[in-house]
Amino acid sequence: MAFLLLSSLEKKDEVNMQLSNHDRIGQSLTLLSQAVSPYVEKKIIECNDKKWFDKEKANISNKNNSNSSDEENIQDVSVLLNIINKRWNHVFSNYLSTAERGLVNELIEVRNKWAHNNCFSADDTFRALDSIHRLLVKIDAEQEKQVDVHKQIVLKLLIQEKSHSTQSNISQGDQKIREELKELLNIIPFQDPKLLLRALTHRTYMFENPKKTEGDNEQLEFLGDSVLQFLAGDYVYEKYFGEEEGILTQKREKIVSNEALAKVAQDLNLGKWMKLGKGEELTGRTNPSLLSNTLEAVIGAYYKDSGIDAVWEWLKPMLEQLETIKIEANSSQILPDAKNRFQEWASRTHKQNPEYFVIHESGSDHDKVFGVEVRVNGCVYGYGKATKKKEAEKQAANVALQKLGLIDS
Repeated sequence: MAFLLLSSLEKKDEVNMQLSNHDRIGQSLTLLSQAVSPYVEKKIIECNDKKWFDKEKANISNKNNSNSSDEENIQDVSVLLNIINKRWNHVFSNYLSTAERGLVNELIEVRNKWAHNNCFSADDTFRALDSIHRLLVKIDAEQEKQVDVHKQIVLKLLIQEKSHSTQSNISQGDQKIREELKELLNIIPFQDPKLLLRALTHRTYMFENPKKTEGDNEQLEFLGDSVLQFLAGDYVYEKYFGEEEGILTQKREKIVSNEALAKVAQDLNLGKWMKLGKGEELTGRTNPSLLSNTLEAVIGAYYKDSGIDAVWEWLKPMLEQLETIKIEANSSQILPDAKNRFQEWASRTHKQNPEYFVIHESGSDHDKVFGVEVRVNGCVYGYGKATKKKEAEKQAANVALQKLGLIDS
């Protein structure tokens, strides 16, 4: 019985792998319509727009001239996405950002191309599935898991395409990376240059160029943060042996603070080599949050490449430098009403409220440190790091005000 079940699952997986790009997008659009239909109706009702919605359903039924119910007629994903566009100002701007509206418009075009039987390349398919997945995640729909399966299969196929290249091509690729990153490799002697390249690759670049990458740097950033926390802890323990735990924690957190790491990243000129998506190119190379995250990813990559001893040898002078860096954005310089002032600016300038996102956590349960980004319309304006989320949010808002020139830096 177990053998039959296993065989059935293997056949199902094989069939799923063999789906055409067109069929895979079609299935994902169907999953999107299943999720968006109840979401659209719910949000319209919440905004007291029920009469308009009922009228819209009736109009669609009249146009279709069919015996189907209003509910059946409004299941078309193109209809649903166009309703979001039509009622954006009245309803959906309250729940979605302009970034999600961009996804809606993109998916309307995808659906039209799919309906006209246009061909989809593997890259086009990955982009379409990623956009569907991101919208489903935003509206908290369970269908995102099924679409993610499709997306991961396409990504796997894209990676397999790259793996078909010969060993000589791989060697040529390594040499090309070494030439591109020669200046940085002279400072950090990676054995495998691809690991360094991955550490420099932001997720936005990977989404836009899946065939040119072997993944983004988020996992390496997580690893690097852990390695840095450990080595910084060991460093302050040895240097300040006998001090109370609270003092040691303060010393360590200064060393691994976002501001300190960003300054070291600037000294290494990491911004020059970061691989960023088009949206991040404008400010990303000088963004303190991206710089500090990239430095952590490089630390994680170097640990995987050469081990803890090599990281310690490279990192020890840096730890001494980090300890002496003057951090300007300390708690005494943070405006108590920074969040309110930044919200006023965002509402006045973009008609949107700022959103705060915890992008990473570190430390033990009783000694957590939160890293928070503040975004408006999907763009990052500031970053804060503190032992309390609200304090980290306040720091992020304060940094945003400084970057905008609304307060002195």
